Amino acid sequence: MKVTFLGTGTADSFERAQSSILFEKEFSILIDVGNGALLRLGQLNKKPCDIKAVLITHIHLDHTGDLLPLLKARWLSGVKEELIMFAPYGFKNWFQSQLESSPYLRGKLKYEIIEVGEEKFEVCGFKVESVTTKHSVESRGYIVDGVLVTGDTSPFKELYEKDFEVIIHELSLPSGFSTSHTTPDNLVQFSDVLENKVVYFTHIYSQTLERIDEVMEKIGFGKVVSDLEWFVRE
Repeated sequence: MKVTFLGTGTADSFERAQSSILFEKEFSILIDVGNGALLRLGQLNKKPCDIKAVLITHIHLDHTGDLLPLLKARWLSGVKEELIMFAPYGFKNWFQSQLESSPYLRGKLKYEIIEVGEEKFEVCGFKVESVTTKHSVESRGYIVDGVLVTGDTSPFKELYEKDFEVIIHELSLPSGFSTSHTTPDNLVQFSDVLENKVVYFTHIYSQTLERIDEVMEKIGFGKVVSDLEWFVRE
């Protein structure tokens, strides 16, 4: 399985695309489709029809901004098959509200929405476990073939007790912030667990990037990734 970071930035990013990760085996799926994800897919010579399913962590714009453009691109490309979308409860209503702003798309887009809680399922040859995370809106993390993608969350013990070997963890803000995101101080609290895993940090705000050396020295483990970096998990 190949995992490529399409977007590693946030809503304040100008050099990084927003949250999106590509998982590839025989078929390709995405976790989140933030603004800039389609551009990054194009840079990888991927076409809209190559994406078979999307797993949405939550409905914030920096995780969903290119979702409608992806569906529209599939329609314009003549793709007949539905895009399967897994998402937290409430996503269906939110998605319908998005279509209200673009009524010309009604009846043209091919998709299926499956709202998920804490459960296991398979999609396109990937084994997935969805887990509830702690953010400012209903949110999910996903464990895909042993790789945990946290989405946006504040850290908590039960999340790290799940069965995974690799974790793609948000690292939004520097120390001193108290939010529904992750800071270096939060991660240090769970270093006894995480330092024994393969850890990639993404979803990085500009104020964190400005002091990234200091941030990483405090954490003491893991790697900060950029757009289009990738790894292979056997």
